[in-house]
Amino acid sequence: MKPFKFVVSMLCLLLMGSGCEKNLEEEPISFLSESNSFNNAADAVTAINSVYDRAKAIYSMPMISLGDLSGEELTLRPDGSASISEIDQHKYTSANTQFDDFYTNSYVAIDRANRVVENVPRIAMDTKLRDQVVGEAKFLRALFYFNLVRAFGDVPLVVKTSTDVVNVRVSRDPVDKVYQQITQDLLDAEKVLPATYTVVGEIGRATVGAAKSILATVYLTRKDWANAAAKAKEVIDSKTYSLVADYRDLFTPEKENGPEHIFSIQYSCVLPKYGSPMAENFAIYFSYPINLTGGSYQVSNYFANSFLKGDYRKDVTVILEKKLANGTVVASRTGPHLDKYWDPLACGSQQARNNFLVTRYADVLLIYAEAFNELNGPGSEAYSAINLVRARARKGNTASDLQDLKGLTQAQFREAVLQERSWELAGEGHRRWDLLRTGKFLEAAQKEGFTNATEKNLLFPIPIFEIDVNPALRQNPGY
Repeated sequence: MKPFKFVVSMLCLLLMGSGCEKNLEEEPISFLSESNSFNNAADAVTAINSVYDRAKAIYSMPMISLGDLSGEELTLRPDGSASISEIDQHKYTSANTQFDDFYTNSYVAIDRANRVVENVPRIAMDTKLRDQVVGEAKFLRALFYFNLVRAFGDVPLVVKTSTDVVNVRVSRDPVDKVYQQITQDLLDAEKVLPATYTVVGEIGRATVGAAKSILATVYLTRKDWANAAAKAKEVIDSKTYSLVADYRDLFTPEKENGPEHIFSIQYSCVLPKYGSPMAENFAIYFSYPINLTGGSYQVSNYFANSFLKGDYRKDVTVILEKKLANGTVVASRTGPHLDKYWDPLACGSQQARNNFLVTRYADVLLIYAEAFNELNGPGSEAYSAINLVRARARKGNTASDLQDLKGLTQAQFREAVLQERSWELAGEGHRRWDLLRTGKFLEAAQKEGFTNATEKNLLFPIPIFEIDVNPALRQNPGY
């Protein structure tokens, strides 16, 4: 049974993706029925590629809108999309199409992952590759459900495909049950995923480090401090990842999939259809290299003014003007913009080369620092983890106000980690979830001037379009 409105067509059809030309670039080429698919290793790889492909519909501007715009770091220019502006201002209803798109795309991706998990194990193929493909599907399914449960609370937990075209009444499952499935999928995935990939066409697929990192985030969200610290420590101790020396290099398309990047959704300009919309959406108007356009997503004045003196991350993240390749300087007329996703060699409108960074090593260090502090107070290991991130941000500036932390109480360290995550990870889809997890969401909305934000905004509404086709779904309180 399916909890989404496209149930009948999805019961009969499976969208598959072809192989890739560069860094996991999947091109869906046809619809294949399950009766004549899942016959060999190529079918297995094609099927998992289709799951990665659907992730692009989630991990670009939709995740920015839901994960960051509803926090206090980003804001939308007044003439931006009405549906997105509603999210920025906490004035949305269940009829907002952004929620329906996010919900629907998530369940399409979950459906594809379910088909891989069910069908690939029966294929006669190399067992190591077979287990890896199933592990990738479980990793991605866990990731999609993690997004859904944080956004909506109780959601339908669908882990099997169905041929039932009549009964589409599927109710929401409790948060705890959804998290049990997420945790089990990630534990299963980390047992069979490789540490790294060396073949160009495979770079960007899920790894054991990615599974452990997301699992650490899950444990942190559930306030399971011991497991969060332990899982983050496993990633740290693996020595697979390290902080890049220059913070700017994290976001340079030519340096994608570097030593700090643990898991990213892959974009490129191998073909325009593979491009990312993030560069244009964040660009100062008249600065984007294609037709001199620009976007309506900006950083808030509150966030821009929050940095300490001498924090190099502000230089990389926040701009008021942009110097173009021809020497022209374009100034923003509507406030500060986020510059992380600038791409001077974009291949088209809404088609740049920027990967979406789902998780990276600095994130894991800060997870470890936070979890360790909650367990033991701010001991040396917690200080070491957060101070590594701060040291990089100083970029050798001994006069910077961003000095190593020391001598804090547990409560002070907790606040310091939350602030550090803001400076370090802004615009990468984390802020709403960080504020919710730490109980700071409403306080942050008040600081930004949104006095209309209330307890109901701690969850997004279940899309009314989904309730219309599935009467078993109940709405979240207040909507």
